[in-house]
Amino acid sequence: MSKKRKKRKGSPWPIAFLFRVFLLISAASLVLSYVSILINPVNSVIPLFFGLYFIPLVMINIVVLVFAVYRRRTIAWITFIVLTPSILFADLFVKWGKPEEGKQGNSLTICTYNVGLFAQEPGNSRFDQLSRVARYLGQEKPAVVCLQEFYVKDTSVIRDIFPQYPYRQEHLFRSGDGGRFGNITLSKYPIVSGDDITFKRSTNLCLYSDIDFYGKMIRIYNTHLESHSISFTGLIKKMSNSEKVSEEIMNVHEKLANTFKKRGRQVDTIARHLSGSDYPAIICGDFNDTPMSYTYHILMKDKKDSFRESGKGFSSSYSYMWPLLRIDYILYPENFWSMSHTTQKVSYSDHYPVFSEIIIP
Repeated sequence: MSKKRKKRKGSPWPIAFLFRVFLLISAASLVLSYVSILINPVNSVIPLFFGLYFIPLVMINIVVLVFAVYRRRTIAWITFIVLTPSILFADLFVKWGKPEEGKQGNSLTICTYNVGLFAQEPGNSRFDQLSRVARYLGQEKPAVVCLQEFYVKDTSVIRDIFPQYPYRQEHLFRSGDGGRFGNITLSKYPIVSGDDITFKRSTNLCLYSDIDFYGKMIRIYNTHLESHSISFTGLIKKMSNSEKVSEEIMNVHEKLANTFKKRGRQVDTIARHLSGSDYPAIICGDFNDTPMSYTYHILMKDKKDSFRESGKGFSSSYSYMWPLLRIDYILYPENFWSMSHTTQKVSYSDHYPVFSEIIIP
């Protein structure tokens, strides 16, 4: 008696159809994340959302690819092709290998640090937190420090609390409690000139300081771009009420859209200023945007990223989203090179300080 071969059963057609739809949507979303770096959010914010979710989209597509290959679906080729370019962006988020090598020159160690108004540890006063950060920086000894969301009640204490930095430049707004907050740049080298770049209807800003570095003028931009102003902890609490989930998601995305547009205008302003500079420029600060963004793409023009050139491990600089979110950067001219890049996981702020030793030929 001949035995009939049993046919391998596939998925029921509705499930197979839904899987194909999900695969195509996932692939298209990842493609949009690639495109997002080229789109000014002032013109359209939709691609920027996909850039913000780049890492989750990569992970989703990897899972889809594994499942499709396991089920022997020919449509898996679509996901494979779409995932391939993500390899080119991998070093934006994680880095292994030796630092770059360049010509000999003078070493300039820079730190950029969003100190979160010194309000991240409720048990300590803001002045105590300021003192802790000052002692910490005194131990690390960077030559130039770019601080964002700096807060102080009395500006006269700045010189006393940072005695190792004889030169400084700041732009501080008045706060509701009588204090002052904003950006401050501290330097061991003379700050010959500088000014601030402020933005309409915003307390975010960019300082630029022209530093005399062994007879060579270097322009340092201390940047703090528009933040999303979203409490993820509060959002999770609100979303625990299932009836309000969709409403909260829509509110968050509306806030994000407005922030993207503001940040797009801000970065265009800085880019215009950069183009008119006669000095080589180093751009530091909290961009409040991921490397898969228009912000990063524009500011990286003719620049190198210290993490990509000399970093190691994960690049995240925002403590609440470790290891996924890198929003603090040190960018420098192509003829400079970076010997080291470190992100130190200290708990003085919701951001981590970023250090880089840059060699200036």
